[in-house]
This record gives sequence, C-alpha cells and structure tokens, in this order.
Amino acid sequence: MVRFSISEFSTYRWSLEQEVKELSRRGIQNIGVWRAKYSDYDPDYAADLLYLNDLRVSSLSWAGGFTGSCGMSHEQAIDDGIQAIRTAAKMGAECLIVHPGNRNNHTRRHSRRLFSQAIERMLPAAADFGVTLALEVMSRQQAHSWTVFDSEEEALNFACDYLPQELGIVLDLFHVGNNSQIFEKIPEVLPRIALVQLSDQREHLSAACRCRPGTGVIPIQKWFNRLEDNGYRGLYEVEVFGPLFGSLRYRQLLDDSAECFRQLKSRNLKYRSTSAT
Repeated sequence: MVRFSISEFSTYRWSLEQEVKELSRRGIQNIGVWRAKYSDYDPDYAADLLYLNDLRVSSLSWAGGFTGSCGMSHEQAIDDGIQAIRTAAKMGAECLIVHPGNRNNHTRRHSRRLFSQAIERMLPAAADFGVTLALEVMSRQQAHSWTVFDSEEEALNFACDYLPQELGIVLDLFHVGNNSQIFEKIPEVLPRIALVQLSDQREHLSAACRCRPGTGVIPIQKWFNRLEDNGYRGLYEVEVFGPLFGSLRYRQLLDDSAECFRQLKSRNLKYRSTSAT
C-alpha cells in the first residue's frame, strides 16, 4: 500500500519493533513516527530497522510549543525544532509536523509573532537538510493546547505567507473535515499539502471524538475524491487515538483502516469513471 500510512499515535502502546512487524506483514509501506517513542531507541538502530523493512516515514511528529506552552522557553523550543529537523533528515521523513503551541497568556498578536520568529529561524536548517516543515491546520476550538490560531482558515492563511516548499500544511480530516471553505480551497492550496491525515469524528457527549475512518460524520470519500481529482498524489496517514480506543485491538485497527483506504480508492475510480461519461 504505497500511499497509505499509520501514525504511531494510533498504536502508541506497541514497541517500534512490533509496529514494524505488523505493518510489514500487511504490506503497509509507510509509518508516521512519534519522536517520543523514537527517542527511546538508538537513532542508528531505529533508522536501520525502518530501512531494512522498507518502511518510509510519512511524517515525524512533532516540533513546537514556541510560545512556551510545553515546558520549554521560546529559544529552547526553536533549538528542539532544529534537532527535530536533523532527526527527520536522518530517517528520510516526508515532513516534520509543527505546532505553534497555545497562546500561553500572550496576546493574540504576540503569540503569532513568536511562531513566525520560530519558523523563520528553522527554515534555513530545513532547507539545508532537505526537510519539509508542515503546519497542521487546526483551530483552538478542537485543539486549544496546540495552536495559537482561532480557526483553520487563520492557520492556512499563515502558511500561505510562505512558499509551498518552505512551509507546507497537514490536513487532518478530524479538524478540517467539516470545513467547507477549506474544502473549496483544495485546488488553490494543493501545492503545499504535505500530508493528509485520515481520522473520522464522532459526536460523543459534548465533545467531538476521533474514530476510525469511515465510522463517523466526516465525508471522507468526498474529501478523497476532491484531493485525488485535483492531483494530490501524496500520502494518507491514519491518526486515531483517544477515549474511543481504550479497548480497541491495534491489529483490528490496522486491518479496518487499510480496508477503508482500499474502498476509498475503489469508489474514487468508480466516481471518476462516472464523471468521465
């Protein structure tokens, strides 16, 4: 499955060795690496393990907290981000996902300025190492601990101030899947989409919870068709976690998610065939 990936957030209780074994057994050729898990291993051993099993790294998660919201100062977070760039280059990651961090009692304008300063400092290193930085588009409503932006549109507009090769975007359908404005902008922003993350959304009590692709309220097939028809040829990475997955078996999650992706592709082919006639 050349364009299908599983994020380690989806299997965070498994060891890297077990993830590699289970993904390889199913013919899944990509993995989204979580830095916290990767740091438990010797870097050369982990990189060799992925390489020897023909696993490509769809993303490295994550660098951020530039507002001081994650226990690091602004300068420390930038230094950590540059180290993450080196790690991403070592493993050949398709992109390094970045999160601004929350406002951390800063003004709206200052929190955005801190993030902008961090990106400007990291871009030369990213260019030197050939690493794509990718801002995950999200809103404070769903991710108040992760972002300084009030809406998905604000995050997208920030990224669009840079060249696509400088700062890409991650479209996580959990965050943007019900945003019609982002959906309509797909042709415009296509060159800067570094990764699409597949996660559905289920209304659970008063909060929206992640669920497996195809089991919630997000029109995932509609997004898949829109992306494919406009020329997106990048990776789709499943990222599901949270309260709905406490008792879910990871092997079942892999099988069901892979089957969902196969169905997305199959239905897209039928859709394109019908549209052509």
